[in-house]
Amino acid sequence: MTHAVRMYTGSQAMDFLGGPWRELYAQDAAATPFQSPIWLTAWAQHLAPAMTPVVLVSTSPTGRPLAALALARQDDGADTRIVPLSAPYAECIRPVGPHADDPAVAASFVFHLMLLTEEGGEGISMSDVPATSGLGRSLTQISQSVGWNRVNARSARVRLPFVYAALSRSTRREHQRRQRAWDRAAAHHRVTYARTHHPQTLLDAHAVIAALRPSRWYDPLFSGPAPVGGLEHWGSVLRRLDATKTFIATLAVDDTVVAARLCLTRGRHCYSLVPVTDAGYRHLAPDHALLRYLIGDLTRKGFTMLHLGRTPAPEQRGAGQYQPEWTSTLSVLNTPHLVPT
Repeated sequence: MTHAVRMYTGSQAMDFLGGPWRELYAQDAAATPFQSPIWLTAWAQHLAPAMTPVVLVSTSPTGRPLAALALARQDDGADTRIVPLSAPYAECIRPVGPHADDPAVAASFVFHLMLLTEEGGEGISMSDVPATSGLGRSLTQISQSVGWNRVNARSARVRLPFVYAALSRSTRREHQRRQRAWDRAAAHHRVTYARTHHPQTLLDAHAVIAALRPSRWYDPLFSGPAPVGGLEHWGSVLRRLDATKTFIATLAVDDTVVAARLCLTRGRHCYSLVPVTDAGYRHLAPDHALLRYLIGDLTRKGFTMLHLGRTPAPEQRGAGQYQPEWTSTLSVLNTPHLVPT
């Protein structure tokens, strides 16, 4: 495919996100909510002062956009680094558009990143890229060069409807044991599952997540600097998102929320991120209980996939009890002074 790559920065990048990006997103059935123009624009408006939005656009010979990749440039005066826009909070980084996974298009994006490194001395940190995507394959290839590092991670997704009867006998026993524990708790306490449906309830539930949210996902080495204020900007971002496609699911014992998950949706796919639990209820495995409620809720509403996102090693056994499909993502980091020129 004959194409060229253009780079927009600053206000031009924001204009592209607010205009042509919307059409590319609508044309890309494989895109996730992390590529939606609302999500990216919301995070772009909270970049640190030393950061600037950048959009790489692959265009046809007639100038028609084929695919685009949203990034940010961090320049603190000492060095310059390119990171994905909305990292580290987005759990899937990919280009968007009808040709987003075209190998030639993906390779041209990576080639442009290499030029920024070799000619401009800019560092590159690309995180949470699906390993089997066109961008992932190109990054895997370049990461074999001197001066590049790569880390692979696992992500889990659960196909719906979920059939508990298909689980192994030992796994069914684990689910039954946890369910009995919650049945005993419900005999003495009020156990409530809920999910938000309106903007104000979404913001109210966010206050719970803000209080419980751990920082375990943030890795500045591969994700780059966090936006100013970090997690404090979640509330502002949620105000901009579509409350019909964004919700927080909670599980409460009496009036205390013991587990919560922020979820983004697109079509019949639900993407869960920011899982939090109250350490005081760890003995009841509240996140497993919340997942059971959430799986049933999503199934009744016609969803076909629940994406659990990043699943670090300590949590893979627990996620494995839902017969997930495992996928691989990669993060690549370069050290400019070690890259041959």
